[in-house]
Amino acid sequence: MGEGWTRSSALTEVNRNILLHVHDVDYGELEWEFFCECGHDLCHEQIFLTLDAFIAIRDRGDVVLAEGHRLSQVDRARRLREDAEGLRAQAKHQVARTKKNIG
Repeated sequence: MGEGWTRSSALTEVNRNILLHVHDVDYGELEWEFFCECGHDLCHEQIFLTLDAFIAIRDRGDVVLAEGHRLSQVDRARRLREDAEGLRAQAKHQVARTKKNIG
């Protein structure tokens, strides 16, 4: 399980980097090749999406998955926990920053 999670996280990061590199040259019309983020060891599927479609998937909090692929409930729970921890850290940072600015 842990190895699958690591693979899924790595593919998510690869997809984010694809977005960052092509965002300035594409206006949402071209299809780009993204990787399935299911995390299964034997999965090497690639999905063609426009940047708008990719961003919509991310905005919903979903992952890029090939047709018929699923993220396990365990991996989904881990992602949600990681996202929650990130949000808590951001909130803590903002509170500290606000306190510093207020004096």
